[in-house]
Amino acid sequence: MIIIGHCAIAYQEFSKITSISDISHTDASHIVWFDTNELLQEQAFALGKHCYEYKVNYAVIIHSLEELLIYANLMPQYLILHKDMQSQAKAFQGIIEHYLLDCKLLCVIKSSAHLPKIAQLGIDGAIFKQVLDNIKPS
Repeated sequence: MIIIGHCAIAYQEFSKITSISDISHTDASHIVWFDTNELLQEQAFALGKHCYEYKVNYAVIIHSLEELLIYANLMPQYLILHKDMQSQAKAFQGIIEHYLLDCKLLCVIKSSAHLPKIAQLGIDGAIFKQVLDNIKPS
């Protein structure tokens, strides 16, 4: 199970982007990420396509099964389930495994107390909300 953001586990930093130009201003060691609901659909697709074409490690917060299928084909490192979709996590994980998709599904959590539930569902991993908010773990 992947755990991103726990103070005991090293992880790559995440940097939020909203445009292609943001990528050039981001440290190359960071994973860029964006939320599909915060952009126009065309902008979000353009970001995913750009990251895919230029081999930029990225993550995307998804809000539907349709987005899972589309972005999985644009090869993000991580698909992050929006909190409103976490009841669908097990079904989404099953689709990822059935089609042997190359991305990992993550659920956003606020504390390590949520890790056992994510593990019992068989989800690839969890990311602490603080990582996406760019707050260093204590």
